[in-house]
Amino acid sequence: MKFFFIGFFLITVPVMARAQRNHYTLETCIDMALKNNLQIALAGNQLERAAIGHRQAWLNMLPDLNAAASHGWFFGRSIDKTTNDYVDKSFYSGNYNLSGGLPVFQGLALQHTVRQAAMNVAATKMSWQQQKDNMTLNMILAYLQLMNFEDLLVQNTEQAALSERQMKRLKDMNDQGAIAPSDFFDIRGQFAGDEASVINVKRDVETAKINICALMNIPYDTAMVFERMPATEVLQKNTIDAATAYNTALEHFAGVQAADYTLKSAGYGLKAARGKLFPSLGFGYGFGSSYTQFNGNIGNQLKNNFGRNLGFSLSIPIFGNLQLRNSVRLAKLDLKDARLQNTSAKTALQQNIQTAYVNMNAAYERYKKLQERVQALQQSYQAAEARFTVGTWNSVEYLTVKNNLDRANVDLIGGKYEYLLRVKIYNYYQGINEP
Repeated sequence: MKFFFIGFFLITVPVMARAQRNHYTLETCIDMALKNNLQIALAGNQLERAAIGHRQAWLNMLPDLNAAASHGWFFGRSIDKTTNDYVDKSFYSGNYNLSGGLPVFQGLALQHTVRQAAMNVAATKMSWQQQKDNMTLNMILAYLQLMNFEDLLVQNTEQAALSERQMKRLKDMNDQGAIAPSDFFDIRGQFAGDEASVINVKRDVETAKINICALMNIPYDTAMVFERMPATEVLQKNTIDAATAYNTALEHFAGVQAADYTLKSAGYGLKAARGKLFPSLGFGYGFGSSYTQFNGNIGNQLKNNFGRNLGFSLSIPIFGNLQLRNSVRLAKLDLKDARLQNTSAKTALQQNIQTAYVNMNAAYERYKKLQERVQALQQSYQAAEARFTVGTWNSVEYLTVKNNLDRANVDLIGGKYEYLLRVKIYNYYQGINEP
């Protein structure tokens, strides 16, 4: 008995593990897409580059320290650097020193460069977030598309099942000569058409799954199971107006925030370029020693020849082929471009929100009318089915009403998911990307 349970455990655990690996929720799909997407990875690398640039801008304000050592052989008439005397014989000598410097004042160019680098980091981070938000939205839309096709599959399967029941009933009646043969063949043709629709929708379901796998950048497997995301059957109208949505988007939409940070970065870039027009003051320091072959013990020489130095240096830019002036002009153009791009980004955002608002409201109104249409056609179908069953209606009249109801149900499913899609897009512009 013990061996039976051990064997059962060894068999069932791997099967359950494989099933778990092939089971996906919307959150799982989003996480995998964010992890595997190439563009998001490249944007993440760009963010790291910007962070390194920011750190380097800070480090450029710190003192520097450099060490140097030299050792050489001299032949013929040379100068002994320890005594500055001419020597007419071959010898070797060495020099060792440490030196460094500190930028005291450079027209605040270094400080503004640090601020510019910080804004570059913030802008790059928002661009990275924009890539992730785009992927999240695309995954949500693809998932809703899958649910739409799954609901259509259920609807078309029910339609085919109803046609099959009617076909079987009419076949018995036709065999008994109780109905016109044309009625039976009409229903038989309807059943074949319904089965063809089921085949088409099954294809659409699998295609939607393939699209989700493409977004996750993983191979497609027919064993994959995608858990349905919660979608209420009674949809409520989104009451956030376009003006409120736009104001919210200005604070949360990553694309606009990236444009704002880019504008600030260009402003600091101009200040840094102007700062380089000012004189720069630097502080330098150093110490070192040297020795020569024939001047005694090397250790004593290094001790006796040890020297130190401190000093300030002032550099005044007078004429440098107008490079600094042209750098200022280029920085002004960069700032002008950033302002134009910032204005363009906000204008495009306002237009996109307004368009999304109109499409969302139109989708909701259409959805409500489709509900009314289905309710009315259901009443009509019940009456038509009763008349067809007792033989007062022929197959043409019955199928006309049934097809109208079938199309209405299909349109209602499409209308429902169209509204959900429009709401997700509308929320996306407000920085809301909840599954």
